Amino acid sequence: MKSIITIYISICMLCSIVLSCSHDKTVDEAQLAAIAAKGYYDELLMGHYDAFVAGRYQPEAIPVSYREQLVANAKMFIGQQKEEHRGMKSVEINNANLDSLTRIVNVFLLINYGDKTSEQIVVPMIKHKNVWYMK
Repeated sequence: MKSIITIYISICMLCSIVLSCSHDKTVDEAQLAAIAAKGYYDELLMGHYDAFVAGRYQPEAIPVSYREQLVANAKMFIGQQKEEHRGMKSVEINNANLDSLTRIVNVFLLINYGDKTSEQIVVPMIKHKNVWYMK
């Protein structure tokens, strides 16, 4: 009887160790995705539109003309934000949640504008070849 209790306690301890390690891993993945998402939006704020577009997940190579359109859209977006809110001033990470089934991390970023308003956006992130990209 004593050996059964010892085995049971050992199994419980092992399970708790495994669960705590896997939880830490998911938190780390979500944090890494959030840092990547913030980095892409920081590139957008600095006017590095090509770098922002490169942060989008493209499973296959896209035509140069399409990439140029995406860059032009990013420029227009920043222009629109300047017009409507006196520009985007900073980006902060608000939260990040990993969906364990799809392996997509929803990153919640807080965009702070020049007119002292702010807006929370959700940036879905997907990992491809050990790099986090905006979905």
